[in-house]
This record gives sequence, structure tokens and C-alpha cells, in this order.
Amino acid sequence: MREILYVQAGNLANYVGTHFWNTQESYFTYAEDEEEALVVHDTSFREGETSKGDPTYCPRLISFDRKCVFNPLYYASGLTKNDSKLWQGKISEHEHEPIEPHIYQTHLEAGQDDNGIPLADANPVRYWSDFNRVFYIPRTAQMLPDVPEWQTTEGDWALGQETFKRFNDETELMEGSVRLFIEECSSFQGLQLMNDTSTFGAFSYSFLMAFYDELSRAPCLSFPLMGDAVPRNTNLENTIHFRKVVNDAVYLRELDNLSILAIPILSPKTWSRKELDLNLNFDGSNYHTSSIISAHIENSTSPLRLKVRQEDISSFSNQLNFYGPHRFSQLSGVFPVAADSTPQTFWQQFELSSATTYYARKDITRGFLPSTLHAYDLWYSEMSIKDPLAMSIHAPGYPLPSSFPDIFNDQGILWDYRQQNTKGKTPPSASMFTTLANCSGTAGMFADYAKFIQACVDRRKPGVLTGLIENLDDMKQLVNDLWKIHDGYSTDTLQSEEFSLEEF
Repeated sequence: MREILYVQAGNLANYVGTHFWNTQESYFTYAEDEEEALVVHDTSFREGETSKGDPTYCPRLISFDRKCVFNPLYYASGLTKNDSKLWQGKISEHEHEPIEPHIYQTHLEAGQDDNGIPLADANPVRYWSDFNRVFYIPRTAQMLPDVPEWQTTEGDWALGQETFKRFNDETELMEGSVRLFIEECSSFQGLQLMNDTSTFGAFSYSFLMAFYDELSRAPCLSFPLMGDAVPRNTNLENTIHFRKVVNDAVYLRELDNLSILAIPILSPKTWSRKELDLNLNFDGSNYHTSSIISAHIENSTSPLRLKVRQEDISSFSNQLNFYGPHRFSQLSGVFPVAADSTPQTFWQQFELSSATTYYARKDITRGFLPSTLHAYDLWYSEMSIKDPLAMSIHAPGYPLPSSFPDIFNDQGILWDYRQQNTKGKTPPSASMFTTLANCSGTAGMFADYAKFIQACVDRRKPGVLTGLIENLDDMKQLVNDLWKIHDGYSTDTLQSEEFSLEEF
């Protein structure tokens, strides 16, 4: 069995991860007359126990977040007691005042998973544990000390490194929880890491460094959730935003060495609502935006779990890195896909132009009708790259468990289903399309970061990331490293563009 260890670090990462694991849970089949499971569950799950001692499958997951966020999870029956026997010493318990469980959790606890609860409308989601559907073992929850309200941690690289070192020393994280997860695998294939870059970039960097130094050289597939400060819209005099941009630039540079494949995800705060509003109606909350991110991450990585065409992290990444060490790819897609889609629909959604060069791509469709699949095939036939540089995988519809928000403009996707007596029935599903692409568009992102850092050098504004970017020489090296990554994706049309210093 080719097991994956999943790592989530940060609040948004855990929101996305909660949707991700809820979707994974929906693939389980229980009745004898149900169809065979779509995925290989052992890739992502390991055996554990519920809070009542019943056997169940639990995610092979390590989740980092602040203590205040984890507190409700205990009262939502989310953590199992499977590993209590690992510690035989004296235990001193200090408990926060219990937080009232979300109505969704009380319904799940009572066995009333009827898909009829208007989750977000009845009671707004406060924490990612409010809509969690799976059980975790204790070593999944890695609770970091809370941060004082007056302290800003975003973009604080030194704090992130210090936090990891102290936490690892105090808890024996790498030699304890992480090693135990790996040792129980029969054929460990690697990590899938998802983290908030602004608050957990340096922490995740330190985790990966320790992992490779102490435990394994297995490959890492990473999804950095980028900060809301972007190079083109940041004033150099805004210290917080400046620090966040430099932090993200450094983290991306380090991922070029630490990940076999990295797929940066733009912050939802920077999304354009124009394209999304065509199919979706969301309020911008973490609960809503994380469901969109999760859907595309889960769909794009489904080849790692599908029974019919299972890949491992190395082969999955090598197909996109066909021409060499291109460690970065772009994630995009359509969710949901309209039944009356035409080839032009796909062209419009992705806004492809002659300026975009594709080196490799991997498309995953879910739940396409024959007419929609035909439209996709026509569009695909017009692409300039073919197999093995381009690959298509078609699978059944994307499942929508009762925890999924009703964010669709097409009300029939969820509303009709949730008004029926659905006990024991398969959850509804939606059609969607996700593509992972190694393309020249990546060069633009690294060019933006390189030009921003160069502007800092030109103005003699030193780095602020203690321990890594401390002076102008460090900044110049960062600029050179970013341009080097850029050159691996460029078609020589972006290098001539210049940022004006007046933009900062």
C-alpha cells in the first residue's frame, strides 16, 4: 500500500482540509448493494477508534493550529482515544471552559445526517471543527500556543522558525507523532503539505527541513496558500504588507528545493469575483472559499487515490515536470460545470491566449454528461500539447456531503436533494473540471516577486526576515534566485517588463 502522510498548518489550511476529509469520508461504502469504492482508502486513512471505542478509519494527518481553534474539536467528538496507551506517565489536565457544539455536530452525534440542515444559515460556522465529519486520533492535533491579540505573526519568519523549534523540543514532534505515522505505513510514498504561508510559512519550512534531516527523503507535494499581500499592490512603506510579500517570496524559493511539486493557491481575498459569480454565490467567509479551494485540490490529487488509475506522488509530479526540474504548477478549473457547456465555454473560463505556453498539463473531469464530455474533447483537441505531456482523467461526479455549503447559483444542485428524506442515500454530486498545468504563466508570478524585491534593494530597504533575509546582500541573492526560477518557465517575453518604482 502506498500511504501518504498529510500535513495541514494554519487556520485556512485546516478549513480547506476539513472539507477535503469530509469529501474523502463520503467515498466510503457500507451497504452490500453499493457500488465499489472509487478510491483506495488506505492511501489516506488508517484504522482508529471513535470516542465511543468503535473502530473507524481516521485520516493519516498532522494538523497544526492554535490552541483556541482546537478547543471546540474536543467537544465535537472529533478526537479518538486510540493512542492513549502510548503514554503511561502521570497526566495533569487543564481544560478550557467547554464551547457549545455547533448544531451540525449535535445532529451528527445523534445520527441525524439527513442533508437537510441549512448549516451556514442556521448557525454561522465559527471554527473549522464546526462542520467536521471525521474522527481524528490524538497525535493528529498539534496545538500551538495562542498568540496575544496585540501581536502580529503574519510574515514573521523568525517567529515561525522559533515556534517550530520550541514546539519540536517540547513535544518531540518528529521523533514522536511524525515517526509513528511513518512507521505504521507498509510503503510510505511521501507528504502532502498544505499551509498558510503568511502565518505558517517559516514553520512549515522548518518542519520540512527537520523531516528530511531526521526521518525520510520521501517527496513532498505542497499546496502553499498564499498571503493577501501581492507584489504589484504593495506599498514599500506598509511594513506588514512588505514583510508578508518578502515572506511569501522566500517560502516559494525554499519550496523549489524542498518540494517535488508545489502548487501555489492565491489568497481568496485577491480573487476576482467576475468569473466565480457565473456559477457560484459565496459570501467570502473561510467556510465558503475553503470549499472551493478544497474541491479543486481534492479533484486534482484524486489520481493519487483512484482505484482505476492510481499514481504515486513521484509519477504524478514527473508527468508535470517532463522537461526537467519545474517544481511549480498552476491550479485552475470550473466548478460546477454547466450541462450546456461548449468548447468555447472552456476557452472563456481559462482565458487562454497565444501568450500562454503549456509545457505539461493534467486534466480531471468529474460527472460530465456525454454532451459536456464531447465539448471538452473538442476543446482538448485544439490544445497544442498532446499525450504524454497532456493527460485526461474522467471520474464520477464530485460528492457534496451535508457539510458542504450551498454556494451554487443553480439551486437545484443541493436544494432539491436536501428537501427530500435522504437517509441512507448517496450524497448529491456536482460536475467539475480541474487542471494542473506547467506553463509560462508561472514565470509572471516569480517576475512580480523578483521585481518587488529588486525595488527594495534599489531603495536600500533591507530585509526583515531575521535569520534568513537580514541585509541587502541577502535581498540581492533572493532576487537572483527568483529570476532563476522564473527563467525555467519564461518564453522570454516577460523579462523585458519593468515595474516602475512609483508603483510602490
